[in-house]
Amino acid sequence: MKKFLVVSLSMLLILSLAACSNNNNEVNEPENPINETPIENPDNGNEPEPAENYTKEVTLYFANNDYVETGNEEYDWLIEEKREINYEGTTLEEAIVRELMKGPVDTENMSTGFPSTVKLIDVTVDQDKTCYVNFAQDGLYGGSMEESYIIAQVVNSLVGLDSVDRVQFLVDGKPAETLMGHISIEEPFESFEQ
Repeated sequence: MKKFLVVSLSMLLILSLAACSNNNNEVNEPENPINETPIENPDNGNEPEPAENYTKEVTLYFANNDYVETGNEEYDWLIEEKREINYEGTTLEEAIVRELMKGPVDTENMSTGFPSTVKLIDVTVDQDKTCYVNFAQDGLYGGSMEESYIIAQVVNSLVGLDSVDRVQFLVDGKPAETLMGHISIEEPFESFEQ
C-alpha cells in the first residue's frame, strides 16, 4: 500500500506540475481587449493639397533671323516663342533666363543673342518686383547687337510675368555701367525696344 501511495502521490505531483506549466504558457486575455484598429486622422472635409506644379507655359523672346541677316527694319527684330518650361529646383525667373541662353526651338527663324561664353550666376526678385539678373564678368563680351539682344530678350521675357515689373542687370553681383560696353544698365529696365 505504501508503494501505491507513493506512486499515486508521484502521479499527482507530475500532473500538478504539468498543469502549472501549461498555465504559464497561456496568455490571459484582458477583461477589456485592446482595439488594434488604427485611428485615422480626421480630414475635416479638406482635400489634400496637390503637389506643386513646376511647369509653366511662358513667352520667350528671340532674335528674328531675317532682321539679323538683312537689317531690314520691315521685320520685327524680336519674335515670340511660347514654351512650356520646368523650373523645379530654381525660380521661374531664373529658368526663363536659362531657356533664353539655350536658344529657340525654331532655329530656322530665330536665334539667341547670348554668346556661349556668357555665364549666369543667379536671378532673384525683391518685394518691389525688381528682378536682378546677375551675370559673371568672365565670358561677358560681344558687340552692340549681342548686348542689345541679351537685354531685350531678358527684359521682354521677364516683365511679362506677374512677379516682375522691372529688370536690373548685375555683373558679378554688383551694379555695372554696361554688360558688354555699349548699352547703359545702370538703371532697371521696364521694357527694351531697339
